Amino acid sequence: MKKRRSWLLPLAGVVVALVTFFNASPNVVARYLIIATIVIILIGIAAVIVGLLQGSGSVDNGESYVKDEFQNTARKKLEGISGSIHKLASSFDYMASPKTVLNTEDMQLVLEDISTNLCKNCKKCGVCWERNFNQSYQATWNLLETAKGKGNVTVDDMPDMLRLQCIQVPEFVEEANRNLSMARLKMVWHNRIVESREAVAGQLGEIARIVKDFSGNLCDTGEVIELKRRKINQKLRVHRIKVQRVLMFERENRGMELHLRARCKNGRCLTTKEAAILIGNALERRFVPREDSRNVIGREYDDYVFCEDANFKVLTGVSRASKKKGELNGDNFSFLYPDSQDVVMMLSDGMGSGSEAYEESEMVIELLEQFLEAGFREEPAIKLINSVLVLRTENCMSSTVDLCVVNLCAGTCEFVKIGAATTFIKRDHFVETISSNSMPAGILNRVDYDTKSKKLYDGDYVIMVSDGVIDCVEEEDKEGYFINFIKNIPFKSPQEIANAILSAALEKHGYVPADDMTVLVTGIWKK
Repeated sequence: MKKRRSWLLPLAGVVVALVTFFNASPNVVARYLIIATIVIILIGIAAVIVGLLQGSGSVDNGESYVKDEFQNTARKKLEGISGSIHKLASSFDYMASPKTVLNTEDMQLVLEDISTNLCKNCKKCGVCWERNFNQSYQATWNLLETAKGKGNVTVDDMPDMLRLQCIQVPEFVEEANRNLSMARLKMVWHNRIVESREAVAGQLGEIARIVKDFSGNLCDTGEVIELKRRKINQKLRVHRIKVQRVLMFERENRGMELHLRARCKNGRCLTTKEAAILIGNALERRFVPREDSRNVIGREYDDYVFCEDANFKVLTGVSRASKKKGELNGDNFSFLYPDSQDVVMMLSDGMGSGSEAYEESEMVIELLEQFLEAGFREEPAIKLINSVLVLRTENCMSSTVDLCVVNLCAGTCEFVKIGAATTFIKRDHFVETISSNSMPAGILNRVDYDTKSKKLYDGDYVIMVSDGVIDCVEEEDKEGYFINFIKNIPFKSPQEIANAILSAALEKHGYVPADDMTVLVTGIWKK
């Protein structure tokens, strides 16, 4: 289970990960480092503003903890920072676009290189490139146009005029092909840099959104928040808890988050779970301590975070099998808990099986965790990861991405699938499927993905599988087999359900895995 971290560490990690995985030239890496520095400085400014905001009030002096004017100023500062980062991201829109073919400028450079490298030292240079310049230029241009369609040229492709006039025909053809190959290589690297630019622009744009969203999450001040603060203070004071300050955030579809700086007095200690109950009674809501918060409120002032309790809870199960006994499973997965309101299921199937597939899918999962913990939304995170896979190496790298974000407050789930196998939702004796027709990540420069939103109910199960599970069934209607099997599973435990699905798939294939196999199951229940 992942701990929630501060802003700067995940964002710095995201930048370092991108720079590390991009197999680019030193100049390109230098650009990333400059941009990374700017971003971290801007986010640092935002963190300073929040720090000032958190230290701006006390409940002991009877004054409101956060003044309206100060909070509005802080919000405007954050929005200004967001706008600056967004403008920086937008500046990439006016740079060069990807190339699909060599353009006129590229061909002109190839022609100039041929005349400089080969013809310049030829004794007939004056005849070809001075006396008969127009004819030689047009003949060479026609030869290069032929090369654009064929890839390379031969002596037979040379125009008659050029072949009869030139005294270095084989060398001329060889030089033309060499310079064309160099031009195509430059085009490949040009496109890589363009893709890198788009990835960085996407990263900056998403960070701008994070900062802007944070500015909007600051609670309104005034009589309402002052009343809530007093209620919290009165309730905790009865239990010998001295509150120094309170900060509240109202998060869309995720309830309230409350930051408290407090200590126990008169030698008393109180658990954060007990404090959460008291806060809930004061605000007439249910609260729980955030998972990275301390368990006990001690005698010294410390910071504690409480989140509004979710309406649902989950249990998870995993069952796996490797294609070859003793080898690493090429599938990687994770259950991420970014806060008390969300659970993220992630599954990535690397190309092939064994250690190479494992390394590919492991990279995808690690980057997904890093992006989501930093506050990136699912779709921009996947676009950036696709860019990493495309740009990282000359070798073909591809991995499927299967992502499901369960909102425990609203009871909804968001699916994002790239080349992934079918996901099943089991509800009583009914099974719904979520399918994908897209290619795996890392194959195309612009990733194609499938998204879908679903409402979950008490007792539902989200079942995610890798291709190896589906491929074990040799029937024409593979999904139909699993729908029927899952519908009749009698077990309630997610782990038992995962084991049953894996066993059924193996049985259909003579207990020999068709590929690396992984089954993830998340059960959701009302609290």
